[in-house]
Amino acid sequence: MIERYWAERASGPSRKILIGATLAFAELGYHGASTRAIAARAEMSPAAVYIHFSSKVELFHHIALEGHKTSTGAFNEPADLVSDPASKLRIGVASFATFNAEMNTFSRTIEYEMRLHHDRRFADVWRLRRGVEEHMRRILQAGVDEGVFRIADIEWMKILLLSNCIDIARWYRHESPHTPLALGFRYADLAMSLVGATTP
Repeated sequence: MIERYWAERASGPSRKILIGATLAFAELGYHGASTRAIAARAEMSPAAVYIHFSSKVELFHHIALEGHKTSTGAFNEPADLVSDPASKLRIGVASFATFNAEMNTFSRTIEYEMRLHHDRRFADVWRLRRGVEEHMRRILQAGVDEGVFRIADIEWMKILLLSNCIDIARWYRHESPHTPLALGFRYADLAMSLVGATTP
């Protein structure tokens, strides 16, 4: 999955480095993934990595930014295709959960390692994260306003629903009998139950 992802977004040595770095960050964490470890997974020398990326921070930022564009889009874009809050929530959660299962290794890299990066170099990534949170909040608020959701605390529900989807990346394995898509719709059903709505 990681190979296919970067094959669509990079070419040549840069693609090999991005694949190697994504694997290294997922396996070893940001601090544990040395340039040497990244280079080994890319089957290149450490010096070759620096030709294309000036630092490990720049490399991780590139991965995090591209990854968050894709992951937040997995929620935002399908949800924008429909108009009513219940359908928005259902299709948005189904798509977001599916992404985190299908791209579990990649998702672990961009979600969990981002906690270490709060400086202004990563401001664009944090804007994307806040954007999907705000989108979820608006959907939940609209559902409450229209009387189709019964939610005592919208902020808490927003965190719960998004965190549930993201956490799939931690435990999901592709040898599971549940496909990412099937799991996505199970999580969508769970979301509808949690907000007190019936399945549209």
